[in-house]
Amino acid sequence: MTDDPHPAAPTSDDGEHPDPIEVGDVDPSTEPWRRLNPLMLLVHPLRELIRYLPVLLIALIAGAAGGEPWWAYVLSGLGVVFGILRFFTTTYRITPTHVQVRSGVLNRRTLSAPRDRIRSVDVDSTILHRIFGLAIVKVGTGASHGQEELEFNAVALRDVPALRSELLRLAPPNADTDAEPPANLSRWRPSWVKYAPLTLSGVTSIFVVAAAAVQLNFFEGGILTRLPAVQQGIGWLTRLPLLTTALWGALALIVVASVVAMVRYALGYGRFSIHRAGVSTLHISHGLLRARQITLDETRLRGAQLSEPLSLRFAGAASAHAIMTGLGRQRGGVALLAPPGPREEAVRIAAEVLGSREPLDMPLIEHGPRARRRRFTRAASFAGLLAVGALVLQLLGIVGPLVWWAFVVIVPASAFLALDRWRGLGHALLPGWLIAQSGSLNRRRAVLATEGIIGWTIRRSYFQRRAGLATLIATTAAGRHRVTIPDLPEAEVWPIIEAISLRREVLTPGQYLARYAAAV
Repeated sequence: MTDDPHPAAPTSDDGEHPDPIEVGDVDPSTEPWRRLNPLMLLVHPLRELIRYLPVLLIALIAGAAGGEPWWAYVLSGLGVVFGILRFFTTTYRITPTHVQVRSGVLNRRTLSAPRDRIRSVDVDSTILHRIFGLAIVKVGTGASHGQEELEFNAVALRDVPALRSELLRLAPPNADTDAEPPANLSRWRPSWVKYAPLTLSGVTSIFVVAAAAVQLNFFEGGILTRLPAVQQGIGWLTRLPLLTTALWGALALIVVASVVAMVRYALGYGRFSIHRAGVSTLHISHGLLRARQITLDETRLRGAQLSEPLSLRFAGAASAHAIMTGLGRQRGGVALLAPPGPREEAVRIAAEVLGSREPLDMPLIEHGPRARRRRFTRAASFAGLLAVGALVLQLLGIVGPLVWWAFVVIVPASAFLALDRWRGLGHALLPGWLIAQSGSLNRRRAVLATEGIIGWTIRRSYFQRRAGLATLIATTAAGRHRVTIPDLPEAEVWPIIEAISLRREVLTPGQYLARYAAAV
C-alpha cells in the first residue's frame, strides 16, 4: 500500500499508464464490494493440499523408512487454513471507471485497473475448478514493471460470459441484436496428436520428474535409494552390460516420452477452437481437463509469428502465435493462434488474423556470404571445443579411444545445422510489414506491423564488427517481444530503418519497394 492515494504511475510498454497498480481507494464510487463464489471455501483448501503433495509424499516415504517428519503435516495444515482465509479476505467491485480487487491475509492490498485499459480476458478452469463449476478470470491490462494482474478466483462458470462482456464492454451474450454469428477460424483435430512427440515436451516432462526425484532423495539421508524396490532395481541394472543398458534405456525414453507428449498434447490442446466474434474480438479456447478461454482485442494486434522447430519441419508442421500489446510480460507479448499441427493450417489461421498471406509465404532477402561463413565458423568452433574436451577426458583416463567415434555424428550434424541456419536466415519488407526469420532448431518467422515498432537497437559484437555484420532489433510494445534480424550486412541496417520511417508517406507498393531497393 502506498501513502499517496494518487501515486504517479510509470509508463507502460505501449506508452500509457500501466495497470493494475497497487493503490488505495482511488475510485470514489459507492459501488458495493462483492465476494467471490462461496465454493471457493472448498477449492482453495483442496488446492493447497495438492500443492503440498510433494511434502506429504516425503512424509509418507520417510514414515516407511523409519523417519518422523511431523513438520510436513504442520505445513500442510497451515496451507489449508490460509486457503480458507483467502475467501474472507478477497473482495472485488466493478465501477463505471475502475475494476478493483482487495486481497491478502497478512499483507492487505488493493489492485485497481481503469476499465479503458483492459486488453484481454483469460478464463482458466483447472480440473478442480471444473468439478465445482468454477473458473479463474484474469484481466490483462498490459501491466509492466513486475506488477500483478487482476484475478477473480473463483467465478461460477455460468457467470463468466456476463463478467467477460462487462469487463470488455461488449454486448451482453444474450442480447437481441442483428450481429452476425461468430466466424470459426479453426478447430482441433485428433489426428494432430501425432505431432506431439516431435515437440520434445515428453522428454522435458521426464527430465522434470527425474530432477524432482533427485531433489527428493536428498531428504532423510537418501530417502528414495533406501526403499527396497529402488535398491532391487538399481542392483538389476548394474548386472546388465553397459551397451545393453544404454540401448534399452534409450528405447524406453523414446517410448515413454512419446506417450507422455501425446497425453500432454491431448489434454492441453484438446477441443481447441478459435473464432472471431464481432469486428475486432478473437475468442480462443482449448484444454480437456484444464479448460482455458482467451478473449483478445484485435485492435491491439501487431503481427504474427510462425514457429517451425526442426523436428516439426521434418513432418511439415508448425505453430502460430499473435503478437499483441496489452498481454503483459508473463506471456511475452504473444498469444496462441494455432497449436503444433499441419503447417498449412497454421499459416492459414495466421493469414486470417493478419488479413494477408503474402508476408508468411514470400521469399526473403539473404544476408550474404559473410553471414553464411559466420554460421559455419560457429559450428566448427563448437565441434572443436568438444574435441578438446574429449582429448582432456582421454588423457585423464576417464574415457577411452572409442569416444572419437562420436565425432562421426557430431561433425556432420554441426555442418547440417550451420547450413540449415543459413537457409533459414533472411528478412523482407512489405508496405506496412517487417518480416524477419532466423533459427534452425527453433526457426521463427515474425511478421510485424511497422506501426507497432517503437524503437530500434543495433548490436555489433567483436566478431560481427570484424565480419561487417550487425544485429538489428525492432522493439515493440508487445511486452518483452521484439523482432531480431541477426547478422545483417552493415550497409543494409540504416536503409531498412529509413525505409520503414517512410511509412507515413502515401506510396504505392511498387514505389515503396523501389525506394528500399535503391537505398540498399
